[in-house]
Amino acid sequence: MLHPKIRKAKESDAQGLFKIIRELGWFVWVNSTFQETTVAQIQQHITQCHQNDSHSIYVAENAENDVIGYVAVHWLPCPFLPKLQGYISELFIQKADRGQGIGKTLLATVISEAKIRECSVPMLLNHKERESYQREFYRKQGWVERETVANFIYPLNARSHSH
Repeated sequence: MLHPKIRKAKESDAQGLFKIIRELGWFVWVNSTFQETTVAQIQQHITQCHQNDSHSIYVAENAENDVIGYVAVHWLPCPFLPKLQGYISELFIQKADRGQGIGKTLLATVISEAKIRECSVPMLLNHKERESYQREFYRKQGWVERETVANFIYPLNARSHSH
């Protein structure tokens, strides 16, 4: 069991986040774009998070200070809720470091911030074919799957189909 150092992401972490996303191989845009372009985009996103309190990105570092995982959460005001809703859009761990409690620690960090922000409902999406879903990772952390909700997307272009 690793004891990763968890901290808010900095612009200089963009390369580390890129490596994790690229290793997954799930995202057409990342796989088909020059590395410099993608890293610059990630860097810009981290910068926006610092400028705007409505997003948080946390990274997990190993003993060598390498980024080995991260979580991104968006704090959304919903007119029908009295408080913010927290939406985790990404929780990815480097393949070599999975199964060591890093994802669990990152989730706990988000839950702590959600409590501080008095968030009413933290939520996330998990593809049913993903290994994390198959081994019930989120369920084991106390998350409850909503059986009555369907997740819809509206594909604006061909690349949207890669979700």
